[in-house]
Amino acid sequence: MLLNDIKQALKKQLAGQFESVELNPILSILIEHVTGWDQVQQVIHKDNAISEEQVLAFETAATALLAGRPIQYITGKTWFMGEPYIVNDQVLIPRPETEELVDWVIEYAAIKGKALRILDIGTGSGCIAIAINKALPEAIVSAIDISTSAIKIAAANATALKADIELIALDILNTAFLPGQYDVIVSNPPYIPMQEMKNMELQVTDHEPNIALFVPDEDPLVFYKAITRLAKLHLSANGQLFFEIHYDQGDAMIALLDEMHFHAELRTDLFGKDRMVRASLKPR
Repeated sequence: MLLNDIKQALKKQLAGQFESVELNPILSILIEHVTGWDQVQQVIHKDNAISEEQVLAFETAATALLAGRPIQYITGKTWFMGEPYIVNDQVLIPRPETEELVDWVIEYAAIKGKALRILDIGTGSGCIAIAINKALPEAIVSAIDISTSAIKIAAANATALKADIELIALDILNTAFLPGQYDVIVSNPPYIPMQEMKNMELQVTDHEPNIALFVPDEDPLVFYKAITRLAKLHLSANGQLFFEIHYDQGDAMIALLDEMHFHAELRTDLFGKDRMVRASLKPR
């Protein structure tokens, strides 16, 4: 079977699952994963024969895609801030809006112009902590997660990307103290109310770790409250707290932070949705 034949067969098989604008890049990623050929090479080799082993790999992947498994978990890789990250179903797939949060942290840290101590809470794949360390190699970066499986993935990514970060297994909802003092605390915690699960894509709800996504309907800001309480104890003088938030929680977050004696700044993402907050303790 030729590469072009398998590509057309996959398009036909998966057409009911994906829109064409989404399917084409997925197939490109899958073909590179199986054959090692990038987009240019895929065009050059479109009439090349592929092995039976590769045909089987494509068939297995198509079955997984039809079952809703994200392509990133099939290939075991995704991209964040221009770097490849190992991912599996123990960690969230990093989203583009989180890159905007990282950019904001880097922008702030660059202005400060010194070796800052930075803590990432709920690190998952390690993408936030690693990206910050890569951009700011003089920074001392630590990262926390409740999941030991996530910590292992983050450690593998740090090794692969030659990042120097400290990884700590810790349940942020059940601790009274953090393991240090920090100039920046950043977090993309779980923030989606459980009631929204029914309206979300199955490839997210059935395959990505729910523990990293969802919060109780009756207390959707539970992680923000816990992290902000700890930030009051563990931020250095003029320290900054950065959050990624749910798009409709902007006003609630500003009110929460004000109540907890923080001055907060809200920022929208590329789609114009409230997505990020930066906060600092008000002078006493």
